Amino acid sequence: NMFNDMCQLFAEAVRSQGMKQNLASALESALGSQARLLSRFLPNLPRLMTLNFTQNSSSYCSESTQVIRRLFCKTLQVLSFYSPGPITILLDDVQWADPASLLLISSLLQCSKENKRVFFLFCVRDNEIQHSLDSPVHNWYQSTFEMPLKHITLANLSEDGVNAMVSDTLGLFPRLTRPLSKVLHRKALGNPFFVWQILETLQKEGYLYHSLRGTMRRWMWDMDKISDLRISENVLFLLMSEMNKLPSDMRMGLEVASCIGAAVSMTVLGILSSHLKVDLAGILERVAEKGFMDRVGTEKYRFVHDRV
Repeated sequence: NMFNDMCQLFAEAVRSQGMKQNLASALESALGSQARLLSRFLPNLPRLMTLNFTQNSSSYCSESTQVIRRLFCKTLQVLSFYSPGPITILLDDVQWADPASLLLISSLLQCSKENKRVFFLFCVRDNEIQHSLDSPVHNWYQSTFEMPLKHITLANLSEDGVNAMVSDTLGLFPRLTRPLSKVLHRKALGNPFFVWQILETLQKEGYLYHSLRGTMRRWMWDMDKISDLRISENVLFLLMSEMNKLPSDMRMGLEVASCIGAAVSMTVLGILSSHLKVDLAGILERVAEKGFMDRVGTEKYRFVHDRV
């Protein structure tokens, strides 16, 4: 989770022995003996403290979620104080969060209102929230309008926006890429993820190619074939077409990973690999090379888009 990753970053970044002692002392003072309870959720927390975490913590099993949320808030306050710079917390696809996670997010926002060293950034698909008006996530989303948050609505790219993206990608002047961008905008419906996927497909199919003839050493394209390419009817058709071209073991890897969620940890992959008798980590590494997943550090693989 995000907090556990933050603890790991602090453990690796803090080099000064004096700073380590000060941070450990501040955490122990803020969390007290309940640090052992929090370590069940944050395995990397003991790396920042000097307490004996091997003691039995079963007596904390009945602690309320309210207590746990308070401990998370105290941990964030201490880490933000000792951080060399402001902490930015990005939470994506919040519309899929469970009620307990939403309560934790609200608690973190409340306890950080006066903390100028913590910046929250949430990504929410409001169109999906509107389909479930009685759900906890809808109620949470409505409550955010009463918090000191700035709501920014992101729409699909305009034709000029797509052209700026294509121009930058191909290294050509915008006036040269505009005819191509106009077709891509129509086919991808302005979705930047699909624009990128289409460009990769065009290059693989030979419709977009780098010309080395004469002095015209630049990217060229076959506008007629691109215009006839079947994409506009359904932007998902492109993804389906590309995934169907993958080898069977890579498709199996995608299917297994999708059952886990938006991301899958190396630990889970190891467990599944032993049961399935395959190297899932190696398979997903190849999937990542194809652009369907990203490798996040050494800990996990993440889908590049929820539609995948």
